[in-house]
Amino acid sequence: MTDVENLIEHRQGKSTGLNEGKMTEEEVHWAPSCGRSLVKVQPWNYFNIFSRILGGSQVEKGSYPWQVSLKQRQKHICGGSIVSPQWVITAAHCVANRNIVSTLNVTAGEYDLSQIEPGEQTLTIETVIIHPHFSTKKPMDYDIALLKMAGAFQFDHFVGPICLPELREQFEAGFTCTTAGWGRLTEDGVLSQVLQEVNLPILTWEECVAALLTLKRPISGKTFLCTGFPDGGRDACQGDSGGSLMCRNKKGAWTLAGVTSWGLGCGRGWRNNVRKNDQGSPGIFTDLSKVLPWIHKHIQAGNQRKSSRARCSEQDVTVSGAEGELHFPESLHLYYESKQWCVWTLLVPEEMHVLLSFSHLDVESCHHNYLSMYSLEDRPIGKFCAESLPSSILVGSNSLRLKFVSDATDYAAGFNLTYKALKPNYIPDSGCSYLTVLFEEGLIQSLNYPENYSDMANCDWIFQAPKHHLIKLSFQSLEIEESGDCTSDYVTVHSDVERKKEIARVCGYDVPTPVLSPSSIMLISFQSDENGTFRGFQATVSFIPKAVIVSYLYPIYPDLNISVSEDESMFLET
Repeated sequence: MTDVENLIEHRQGKSTGLNEGKMTEEEVHWAPSCGRSLVKVQPWNYFNIFSRILGGSQVEKGSYPWQVSLKQRQKHICGGSIVSPQWVITAAHCVANRNIVSTLNVTAGEYDLSQIEPGEQTLTIETVIIHPHFSTKKPMDYDIALLKMAGAFQFDHFVGPICLPELREQFEAGFTCTTAGWGRLTEDGVLSQVLQEVNLPILTWEECVAALLTLKRPISGKTFLCTGFPDGGRDACQGDSGGSLMCRNKKGAWTLAGVTSWGLGCGRGWRNNVRKNDQGSPGIFTDLSKVLPWIHKHIQAGNQRKSSRARCSEQDVTVSGAEGELHFPESLHLYYESKQWCVWTLLVPEEMHVLLSFSHLDVESCHHNYLSMYSLEDRPIGKFCAESLPSSILVGSNSLRLKFVSDATDYAAGFNLTYKALKPNYIPDSGCSYLTVLFEEGLIQSLNYPENYSDMANCDWIFQAPKHHLIKLSFQSLEIEESGDCTSDYVTVHSDVERKKEIARVCGYDVPTPVLSPSSIMLISFQSDENGTFRGFQATVSFIPKAVIVSYLYPIYPDLNISVSEDESMFLET
């Protein structure tokens, strides 16, 4: 397994029964509250619920109604926890790849992954909010994300929220808490089809630090909450990431103490790390008490955000404001009709830039069904369908135009996006956080430059020059893993936003000659694989009048009929 995901070990133990009949008076009273399970439990008191329960088992259906399955095209990839009808908490690394977010949905009331059961509720994701301090670079600290649903879960026997901790509420070392998931039953095993649970003790901070210092590469983090046993045997595993570490509070309600993040191996001990090649670590959860203000802030702001319906019209419809939401068709549960041609202009306050965040785009073919973006001067920003959708796009302008097109054959559920006005605060590696579209010259660089870039980097910048200008890309430095055909780590340059016209591809350590786009558009991408990282690159982008290019080339090629072709690239010696 990778050392950034964990999991659930199959255990033995005893679980109580579930009355699936009519809700009792007590159950009706509990239903709207957080942290209540309708599975009957044995009497307990505040002292014995924190005793060490070493066994574990397959859970009884309905035991943890807040547990959700995060799925990509119906395949379980991570867990999560419902905290309100529209909000789910999961691990940031589950949703950090912006290329897959549009393909995800969330199923509540899930129990057996192999069956569609009565009581299941599946919603798409409207908004993904990743903690700003999270980085996929190991070790993963601040590994937490908020998911706002497109719609709301209906709470019942099998779907309900877990409690968030109260301010300053902490679950101390020695408490035994529970985590659940559909992850692997053993380190090299298969995913469980039925929800599993395991009980884990919380370690002291000193025990946690001491265990992590025994690793070959000692690590530390500000939000780590450690659990487990020095000799191993019980843990979380791959597929459980994003799930909850659940503890009972003094009132007996289940409370979200942590979010499953990572660990070395599954169920490995760490007592003998010095003598072992297969080192283990405690189970690492993101400590909710360390990120609680951030959670409350974004849920409150998200609930107050206004929604704008995107009414389809061939006439340009203007949508304005500092932030809001667009979804088409008007109901998220309807399919759009065929032969659609819809145009909207989005305006935010002057001297601001627009951040678009997509949670959903359901169109079947980029050729016949797509969402296009343009500047108000009708210069293309991008053409997107589900298979090419970035999760977020930063546009260096206060306006843009959206066009949605569908043909006569396909039916799908349209799109959903949020927009927000941001103060211009461009940083050179912004393209590694979201697709960045700029209308001004600037500096770009790989993430963390001049430090090493991360594994699986994915950075994109689009530059749009003024009319009658071309774009020149000049590298100041280049230190990228070298491969003969530049297919491991590399920078590519295209002269179109659809990536059909590649004009340069570079890697290695020799600074290349500048690249000139034959059009007023340049798309620059940086990709890295999972094997090895280096310092990366830094480059400047400048706009050059076409007349300058003509005057430069004519003395060299006097017999050449000089024109700037849209189908060829140019390399300029400086």
